[in-house]
Amino acid sequence: PRHYIAIRDTFAAHRMHFTEETYFQRYVAYADRDLFPIIAHDLQHPLTPQHLHTMLEEKWHRFADLVRTHGVETFSATLDLIREAHARKITIALVTAAMRRDVDLILGSLNILDSFTTIVSAQDVPRSKPDPAPYTLACSRLNLAPSSCVALEDTPGGIASARGAGCQVIGVCHTLPAHRLQQASRVVASSRELTVDAMLALLT
Repeated sequence: PRHYIAIRDTFAAHRMHFTEETYFQRYVAYADRDLFPIIAHDLQHPLTPQHLHTMLEEKWHRFADLVRTHGVETFSATLDLIREAHARKITIALVTAAMRRDVDLILGSLNILDSFTTIVSAQDVPRSKPDPAPYTLACSRLNLAPSSCVALEDTPGGIASARGAGCQVIGVCHTLPAHRLQQASRVVASSRELTVDAMLALLT
């Protein structure tokens, strides 16, 4: 929700408007640098490189202010999975379409940055989700075959990225309904339905 609000308000400040429904139907899960030109094109307002840079910086400051003022909404069961896997020395990577400064801000506030062996953010790859490149890079950094990795994803773009790299994928309905996540190997209503062992079972 913090990303949506920051993006919405940034575009509104430049006299471009879209609905929350449109955001979750069409725009969710993209990296900002990839998303902003798409939104602008849809609204018939193409961006120059300088305009894009300005809007990305404006969005970042809005987002950071929202996080610092209102905190971060978390899924406690997901945090439990991360902490359990880390305690059991199971390798975890974070693969995100967010920029690294977003990651550091959010996960730093949750004190879980050191739970991840590697973090792949939008700036680490030429193309972010739904392209397979982010997951391919994460697996390479971990020195693991994608087929030996399970991804937890909540959007079609994230699922496409993980599947395209060769990972097993669990779709979690935290953001979108189950029918939007059917390309995953398994779909659950919430991370409360998962355990670390159940995730690993997808690899057997």
